[in-house]
Amino acid sequence: MNTPADHPESSESFFRQFSQSDRKIYGYILALVLDVAAAEDIFQETCVILWKEYPRYDPERSFLNWAYGIAFNQIRKYRRTFQNQRLIFSDALVTVLAEDVSQMAEEQSERQLALTRCLENLSSPERDLLDSYYGDRQTAAMLAERGNCSVHAIYKTIKKLRRALHECVTRRLSSEASS
Repeated sequence: MNTPADHPESSESFFRQFSQSDRKIYGYILALVLDVAAAEDIFQETCVILWKEYPRYDPERSFLNWAYGIAFNQIRKYRRTFQNQRLIFSDALVTVLAEDVSQMAEEQSERQLALTRCLENLSSPERDLLDSYYGDRQTAAMLAERGNCSVHAIYKTIKKLRRALHECVTRRLSSEASS
């Protein structure tokens, strides 16, 4: 069988795209099965199939949508196997939910891209403050001590930056929607 492992450039391409999508794929599965253990099993099966089928993947298509399709088929397979063991949703409802989850993931991706662009507009000290507070989970007291200012000043600055980012993301999304 021809797999990405047979072609190093294909392997790299697969892992690049997969690493950008794996959490979204898992979230999609979990949203449709509502069972963490089942979602993990389905995700593993989906990953194996994505890897094996990658040589047939059409790079003109969205990798995430392709992966969602494979995940959806694995969810259907799981549902057929376990349909008599517990209360589960009808196939029609799961199909509608899958479409909604897929759309929500796409909207979240657009929102995340807009946020990334907006973060680039911040000054280096502003990005460092947000990264320390949210990324490194440093407390306002720690940041105030390091910055030689009050805790209140830290909270006020973070609030101002959050508001500015929210407005920037909203503007970007509305300008993209209108174009």
